[in-house]
Amino acid sequence: MSAGRDDGSKKDPDHGTDQPPADEILRRFHIFKTPGANFDVHAASERELIVHGLPPRPNPRTHPHLAAKWRRVADQRPLFIRPELLLIPSIRKQTDTALITRRKVTDSELVRYHDKLAELVTADRANEMVKVFKRLPETSNNWSGAYVKRPAAEPLTTVTGQWTVPGVKPPASAKTATGYVDGTYLVGDWVGIDGTNGTSDVMQAGTASQCVVSGGKVTATTFFAWVEWFSLPSIMFANFAVDAGDLISCTVCAPLGNTHGTAMFNNLTSGVTANVGIDPPSGVSLTGNVAEWIVEDPGQSGGGLFPFPNYGSTHFHDCHAGTKNIELDLASGIEIDMLSGGKVISAAYIESNRTLFCRYGSL
Repeated sequence: MSAGRDDGSKKDPDHGTDQPPADEILRRFHIFKTPGANFDVHAASERELIVHGLPPRPNPRTHPHLAAKWRRVADQRPLFIRPELLLIPSIRKQTDTALITRRKVTDSELVRYHDKLAELVTADRANEMVKVFKRLPETSNNWSGAYVKRPAAEPLTTVTGQWTVPGVKPPASAKTATGYVDGTYLVGDWVGIDGTNGTSDVMQAGTASQCVVSGGKVTATTFFAWVEWFSLPSIMFANFAVDAGDLISCTVCAPLGNTHGTAMFNNLTSGVTANVGIDPPSGVSLTGNVAEWIVEDPGQSGGGLFPFPNYGSTHFHDCHAGTKNIELDLASGIEIDMLSGGKVISAAYIESNRTLFCRYGSL
């Protein structure tokens, strides 16, 4: 993103269009009526849930795991706060639309070589080998994690997950004779809808872990929650405290159609909850092709990626997504490994239908 003009607009390097001024961007985020201290989520009517911007109560018959997750969070009797939103123009989240291109290439290669495999092994064995190849991780220069595709019947409208906010430090590769290479090292953990599989939009929310190196030494480490509907910039929840080791539950959904979304954070360690409504960028609507659980190396406003820190590992739990009538989990998930210079710097492994493990470096 280029430097701001006198009118407050900024150039979007991915689309070649002008970004609206900061106050106009913030108007796309809506603060709901904050529930009182005695508000009981379990007893709330559907209308009350809408008024407060809370995720709708899932149908336990069609979405049993999402309904169970909803009840567990409600059982926490969360303390709701009115979020204070702050534009963070220095961070520029990125989609990776090339993922689907690479997958199409892989699939076409598998089709081409299937007959060759059948000449070497039995047809059943060849089919099994192709199934294995199809589940091999995809690669990205800025994403690591997993995604699931929508069912044929209808688009995805909700995704949820929880994780422990990772601590960060500069990687060993940043070490010099006099300390570390100066810079801001940043990693984001998030859940979202769209962003690959043929879509350029993505509605996402998550946490960021950041360390700053100056004069060869780590001078600051910060953590925060953020939300974004690409291609607009990220928005920080300035008064929602996040720290390394906090257990965060996050739900992103579009309960009222594809031109409005909500994001809700539950800090299960502190008991504090904050949520916000989101309108998409002009001319954009939610496609609902994929749902993701991602560790990301975000883009910088001036172009390029932030230096990627050693974040140790992130465990995503309660990984569920849903359409209006169908519930999904990681059973059909596709893993993504992050590469830099041809080497894996963040690897992903689907441990079960509901858990995803991401680790700095290769597995």
